[in-house]
Amino acid sequence: MFRISWACALFVSFVIQAYAAFRGGYVGPDYNNHLARMIDATRLFDFSTADPPIYILIGHGLFRLIGKNNGFPITLAIVQAAINALALWWFFLYSERRFKSPILHLALVLFLIFLPVRMIHSVTSGTDWMTIPAFVLVLFFFDKFRSEETSTLKNAALVGLALAVGIWSKYSFMALVPAIFVIFAILWWKRSWSLMRFVTICALSLVLPSGLVLHDFWQSHRLPNATARTVWIPKNGAPGQPEMVWKDLFLVKGADLELFKAPQFFKHEPEDGPNYHIGYRLAHKHSYLALSHMMAFTDTQNLFQDLPNPQGVDNFLIPDFKVRRDWKTPWNVASVSFGALWTLLALLGTPLILVGAIKHLWRNNLEREDITALLGIAYFLLLFLAVPYCMWSARDGAWTTRLIMVPLLYFFWAGFLLLDRTIVSKWPGVASVILALVLVQCGIEIVVLT
Repeated sequence: MFRISWACALFVSFVIQAYAAFRGGYVGPDYNNHLARMIDATRLFDFSTADPPIYILIGHGLFRLIGKNNGFPITLAIVQAAINALALWWFFLYSERRFKSPILHLALVLFLIFLPVRMIHSVTSGTDWMTIPAFVLVLFFFDKFRSEETSTLKNAALVGLALAVGIWSKYSFMALVPAIFVIFAILWWKRSWSLMRFVTICALSLVLPSGLVLHDFWQSHRLPNATARTVWIPKNGAPGQPEMVWKDLFLVKGADLELFKAPQFFKHEPEDGPNYHIGYRLAHKHSYLALSHMMAFTDTQNLFQDLPNPQGVDNFLIPDFKVRRDWKTPWNVASVSFGALWTLLALLGTPLILVGAIKHLWRNNLEREDITALLGIAYFLLLFLAVPYCMWSARDGAWTTRLIMVPLLYFFWAGFLLLDRTIVSKWPGVASVILALVLVQCGIEIVVLT
């Protein structure tokens, strides 16, 4: 019964995403750059950009099948949504056994399926759509390696292959390399592996992904204007830098309340005059937490909203052209306001489940949520701790939630696990209340995204 509910919810979300694709939902901030690379066979391995090549190769293959017409980006967006739906299905199977309450697990399933940032960036052109499927692939193979009986060389090699796919999908996956090495080192001690076995497992799991990182870094280092270098603040500083410092990352601010009005990322206000719109992206104005929360629960970039410009692969299309209808703003406000409950729950659950994961690792008793916690936090810290060193971090969105969709799986799972092991374990009826609240949240989000 519960899995039928998963399937129905995934189908509804897929229909919403397909409808958005036909309305131009594939047009994201970097749409034109990605499209140009996919069409140009000479740029399939362009290491001057911040994106690895797998997405471009997939897109180019589809382009060769469909041709240069608007069916190409629409079909690619729908394929992206379908792959993400399959990845979520497996993640729900992966997490199901870790809940005592199937009703509460269903609430988590529905919550993740209709989470706006996930739905939007599963469709939008860009490498972010690949992060959840690639992470689920790593979890799948690491789960096979997890127990002492199955920590074989074959399974170690499969972990390495999955991690390599992740790194060539999104360079953020390089954060998992040192995390997995630390896990292996502790398991080496706790399981009394021989030195040769430890070295072999590390080589099979980490050499290929590490080699890809080093190869791509070397290739980009040879190019004069590679994004890998221009994204960082120069050592001698730059005007207006840094735009987000440590207190912006770790503290909340009074101005954060303005974000509950669901402002629009690209909307040009009269006071902007001829200048580029900055709005809520002023340096040091808002906290990282509030900005990420807003983007998780609203369509702040209007990516699923109306695109009045004609669609076509030869047309210049950017999200700035998209328009949010006035009546949808109150629904975005409701989503970001009601969503504060789930962000608070995630903030409470994340450290508690992480502490449990560290204890279980030390006791050689890793569970599925422990692996997700250790890898998810490593992925998050790579991006989170780099923000103060990024050029134009507030203006250009180094804080954007689409960058941390992998950690979001863990954050929200941790929040629901906390409920499952505390309140719901004592009062099982609370699970139905949580499910009802999630259904309200999902209903609001469906209106936001259609």
